[in-house]
Amino acid sequence: MEGTKLDSEPKRASRKGCPNHPIDFKRRSAELACEPGVSVSKLALEHGLNANQLFRW
Repeated sequence: MEGTKLDSEPKRASRKGCPNHPIDFKRRSAELACEPGVSVSKLALEHGLNANQLFRW
């Protein structure tokens, strides 16, 4: 899992200032988080996300 990079830039921010990530980025992030032995917190940190956001996706 180390060194895993998700190639995606967030789209234009919403009015709340939150980035809108493409659906492919969300799907791939969620798939990586479901792999055995993966730390969701570490994955989120590596990709500049909040762990709670990954759980929601």
